[in-house]
Amino acid sequence: MRHDLKSPIVAAVSGTLAVNILPSGMRCGVETGMVRDQAGSARNGSAVAVSSSSSSHWVDNLVAGGTASLCSKLVLQPLDIAKTILQASAEVRGSYSNLAQCLAGIVRDGGIPKLYTGFIASVAVSAPSSAVFVACYECSKNAIERASSSFPAPFQTLEDFVPLLAAAVGNVAASVVRVPPEVIKQRVQAGIYRDIFQATRAVWATEGLPGFYCGYSMQVARDIPYSALQFMTFEYLKKRYSHRENLHMDQKNSKRLVHDLCIGALAGAVACTLTTPLDVAKTRVMTQNPSDPLVYMGLQATLQKIWLEEGIAGFGRGMVPRVLYKVPASAVFLVCYEAIKRFLVTTRKVRPIRLASRIRCVPRSSKGLRMSYQPCAGARG
Repeated sequence: MRHDLKSPIVAAVSGTLAVNILPSGMRCGVETGMVRDQAGSARNGSAVAVSSSSSSHWVDNLVAGGTASLCSKLVLQPLDIAKTILQASAEVRGSYSNLAQCLAGIVRDGGIPKLYTGFIASVAVSAPSSAVFVACYECSKNAIERASSSFPAPFQTLEDFVPLLAAAVGNVAASVVRVPPEVIKQRVQAGIYRDIFQATRAVWATEGLPGFYCGYSMQVARDIPYSALQFMTFEYLKKRYSHRENLHMDQKNSKRLVHDLCIGALAGAVACTLTTPLDVAKTRVMTQNPSDPLVYMGLQATLQKIWLEEGIAGFGRGMVPRVLYKVPASAVFLVCYEAIKRFLVTTRKVRPIRLASRIRCVPRSSKGLRMSYQPCAGARG
């Protein structure tokens, strides 16, 4: 018995493909399969183009995030080390009081290579953690946006705040990877240990596994608002500016590049300025010498101690090198991330799968038939 398939949603997989055909007026549902062709029809010998699977997008985000982070770290590492030294406690900071003095002192003491102290640990922090963050961020954002489409109309207007929730999910996951090398990096940069190998051995010997997660809660408390502000600002400005200037997201020209650099830098400036007090508190906790009595414990206690001993100026320590570092880093990271992701998406090949002409109908219930397609030879691989 033959059944005419007008325009079902077809799921193509290597192996048996099954479609549930329901009576007229009811929605056609895919019983098995991974990829759907929303507009195609199941005709004899027709080809169905298979779009990218969710795993491919996950890999795209991992690669784009890690590569973009590596590019920004390579260019801006000297400002990161200066920021760490200026934000550390007075015992670690020494006589350095401003960016120029700090950079000059670093070069005087160890030459240009000294500016890249902790670079390996820094890359070990940024590349994998950024990859995990953007992958979790994109997946969470897409899931939240899909879920919010079914919300009542008043709540659908809050789409600009979706990055806030997505950033929270991404940072909780990324901080598991980010914090251990961040602790090592900052202690090496602050001069507590000679190199990352000595630092790793010392932390493990004196503090054990918890020592590598010193300041985890502060890292998350800083990174969630930073990433939320950064991505909310970036995506809001990108959407509004592109709409006003009639720029397409995949447009490749100088105007697109300048546009992305400017809004990426602005997004970084906003996020960096507003979260500097949290960054100071995190640095104080992470750069404590474990052989000395701990004086900074917990976010609230650390902020109170800084306020009582240094006043409002204490919360702004290291802001200049941090802004000078984060603004271009944000611009480079976001532009590289967008460019690499676009490149990976546009160069991915779409593989057609031909459907066999034979249809096997199996009665399923009084409401419908379960129909199976068997791929023809050569469809796989």
